[in-house]
Amino acid sequence: MLVTTSTLAWGVNFPARLVIVKGTEFYDAALKRYIDFPLTDLLQMIGRAGRPQFDDCGIACVMVSEEKKNFYKKFLYEPFPVESSLAGQITDHLNAEIASGTLQKFQHCIDYLTWTYFFRRLTKNPAFYGLTNTGSISDAINNYLRQLVQATIDKLVRAKCIEYDKESQSLNATTLGYLASFYYLSHETIQQLGDKITSTNSIDELLSTLSNAKEFAGLPVRHNEDVLNEALTHLVPIKVPKHDLESPHVKSNLLL
Repeated sequence: MLVTTSTLAWGVNFPARLVIVKGTEFYDAALKRYIDFPLTDLLQMIGRAGRPQFDDCGIACVMVSEEKKNFYKKFLYEPFPVESSLAGQITDHLNAEIASGTLQKFQHCIDYLTWTYFFRRLTKNPAFYGLTNTGSISDAINNYLRQLVQATIDKLVRAKCIEYDKESQSLNATTLGYLASFYYLSHETIQQLGDKITSTNSIDELLSTLSNAKEFAGLPVRHNEDVLNEALTHLVPIKVPKHDLESPHVKSNLLL
């Protein structure tokens, strides 16, 4: 018998005849509350039971609260649909395509989207993407795509990544747009750098601007790392307030 955390499900080939999952939630320290295990994790756990090369049968027992029982019954026995995340990242994708010269007109952007997995899922599951069908589904999808592309172009224009001629509907990348695409930078980051970096910036202003780049937002601050950050502050000329030491932006500032 082995009692373990969910970590065993990933990375170790450890087959078993019986797998018991005691609960489908775990405590997320960042959110400070209990959240559900991803279904992929749960499938990985119960998939340890009854491996063909080791056993001729397997038993998986999942202990779950009553209100979630039907949900897990459905999605543990039926294929779970995989949806697209392109809509949330489309701004930087379109900027890269415009910078490369692939997309030169507004209509090109619409055509580009119709070749994506996002478009396939949009036609199959429109409600998931916030599309409400008030008439013809084809008209609704067309309007949705046009609004999405227009909103994206507006963001890129505000970020000074592209120039858009409304009359001819032509799209042209700017120097900032080329830089964002070449260095895989977010349009938000390149806009911030373009707005704040000048020839009169001091070193601490430059460090502050660089460390506040969106790309550093995903930089984790691990357990007790704030102690190391505080030790670093005694070795650098620019002082950092103690209450800011757990911020990813401060960490990136210290690294820079």
